Amino acid sequence: MSLRARILLLATGVAALVIVLAAVPIALLLRQAAYDSAESDARDAAQSTADYVSTGRYDDSVLSQYLARLNARGPARVTVAMGDGDLLGASLPDGVLAAGRDHHRGATPRADDRDHDDLGQVSTAQVIDVDDGRLVRVDCRSTQGVAEVYALATDDSVRSTVVHRDLAVVGAGAVLLLLAAGAAEITSRRLARPLELTAQTAVRLSAGDLLARAPVEGPTEVARVAVELNALADRIDELLAQERETTADLSHRLRTPLTAVRLTVESLPEGERRHELEAQVAALERTLTQVIRAARRPQREGVHPRCDAAAVARERVAFWAPLAEDQGRTVTLTVPDGEVPVRAAAEDLATALDALIENVVAHTPEGTAFAVVVRDDGGHPVVEVLDDGPGIPPSALSRGRSDRGSTGLGLDIARSFAESTGGRLDLVSGHGSLGNGVRLTLPAPVAQPPHGKS
Repeated sequence: MSLRARILLLATGVAALVIVLAAVPIALLLRQAAYDSAESDARDAAQSTADYVSTGRYDDSVLSQYLARLNARGPARVTVAMGDGDLLGASLPDGVLAAGRDHHRGATPRADDRDHDDLGQVSTAQVIDVDDGRLVRVDCRSTQGVAEVYALATDDSVRSTVVHRDLAVVGAGAVLLLLAAGAAEITSRRLARPLELTAQTAVRLSAGDLLARAPVEGPTEVARVAVELNALADRIDELLAQERETTADLSHRLRTPLTAVRLTVESLPEGERRHELEAQVAALERTLTQVIRAARRPQREGVHPRCDAAAVARERVAFWAPLAEDQGRTVTLTVPDGEVPVRAAAEDLATALDALIENVVAHTPEGTAFAVVVRDDGGHPVVEVLDDGPGIPPSALSRGRSDRGSTGLGLDIARSFAESTGGRLDLVSGHGSLGNGVRLTLPAPVAQPPHGKS
């Protein structure tokens, strides 16, 4: 699971827990408030009706119309039991009305008008729990005797109110959860993006892009990772530069004693021994030249070398063609029409090809044909140097081992070049009309990301 997913899961989980812990008591309070509000409405309806009945200024038809209007406006169902036994208003279940009469505990209103307002006496409201909800009863003195006013707050009306309020709580919780998830997503992006860019920078550094640097952004701890990675990249660059300079300096210093050795060899009398020493000194000079070029190459060509193997092959075959013609050799060049890009410097590939062609010229009889083939083998560029000679023994691939009396330096140069690019060198035998030779399998160039971007 990614860091962003973990942060998002943690934040939403904690938010959901907090919302649930807060929503449960809120829902209970809203439920109780709904019942209390329904009871209060029923109490107000019963008391206002009892006050109206106590005036005595009405008849049954006017009172029925008043009750109809009152019941249409509010959720409470109001019924008046007149002193003569008539029931006006909403019809209540028999069990509810009987329960209201059985649980009557208030005093009967007095007959005299103690407050001298020409209104009958009204009792205090009583709340009775019944099966369908809560029943409010108020007794009042009227012209027809004591009237009983009942107002029923049904559970169904309360439940409807509770459901609406619960839905509002659930909706608010969902909105809060979405806000928490959005905040967690923004936070995780701000935290994870610098880490992703730092990781991409590390990948570019491992691929050889020593100019890659991580952006210093995000929280302090994350920014510190980028700072330290950039410092490490700077240090690696410094160490590589020092190594290149040391190698080049050492190689240049070796040229002076090597020149003295070459002069000493040239002063020897003519003979096979002198020629052999001159060949060894020449090979050593070429090796030093290769070391110096390898040390300077990153500065000349950057960290992502690239060249066209077909173009390099054409150039080197054209260079060796005059010598091949003098020795009566047939030279065949097989390259595709388009480019064959490889992840290598053109000069290094040219040096490897020169070493392989020189092996053919030096160690096969004059008149022996050879060929240079460049092709793309399933996304892997291949360069082959083939000839009609007796073939190369596998032991010639070992560094410093002799190939038919030679130093083996040419094959070693080509092998070192191939391995330095991530490729390999293989011996070929029985390959077409030109039976033997060497195959270089090289990697394709990598796409170099623009500096400063990840």
